[in-house]
Amino acid sequence: MAQVREWTYDGTELAWLQERLGRPVTGPGHVVSELVPSGFEAYLRVFHRFEATDGSGRTRKWRTWAEAAGIDFHPELSHLSLPDRHGAGGEPVWTTEAGDLDGRSRGALARCLADVTGDQDVCFAYDLAALCWGEAEPLVRRASMAGLEAVREEAADRVGSAGPEFWWPRDRSWVVTTDYDLLSTYVGCSQETAERILGEDELEALPVTPQTRVDWYADRPQHRG
Repeated sequence: MAQVREWTYDGTELAWLQERLGRPVTGPGHVVSELVPSGFEAYLRVFHRFEATDGSGRTRKWRTWAEAAGIDFHPELSHLSLPDRHGAGGEPVWTTEAGDLDGRSRGALARCLADVTGDQDVCFAYDLAALCWGEAEPLVRRASMAGLEAVREEAADRVGSAGPEFWWPRDRSWVVTTDYDLLSTYVGCSQETAERILGEDELEALPVTPQTRVDWYADRPQHRG
């Protein structure tokens, strides 16, 4: 018989965050409020950049791809709605990683947040990844914003190379969530910080609300419920 592991947040660094997650109204799919805590002025979706699999190093933004195909670029856009994802017409296959914000975007987001965080410690947490890799509880590391890549490198042997799933500073003025199964990262923060992120050329981001759908079928008519 398969053994079911118990997983509790009591007494962990993630307890406060989990207490502020949830969905007040039931509905189809999943929404931002299940990923990012309540109580922030602004919420953003940061799209993970696509990369060509032909070794060229080329990248592709969601907006560019959507507009070229005549598709509206909007906060609930699913990668399943983008055409020719599998290399049709001589194009390479374009991929992006679930649960892992690409390096260029991750660095740009870290720089934006460093500007508003100052010298505070930041918590970098691995939740589902820790569970899947057999940890006894969520894996949380504290470092400065400049220490993000060192945290990822140190954690890779224990929880894999993706993530972290959550980041937040000591004053909890913002939270970043990169869900293990999704192709975008979500941020809760002040309006001022949101404007800073939206104005960063290296990031592709859109405002969202706590009720915005986040799942793969968010804009698929047959799955809207």
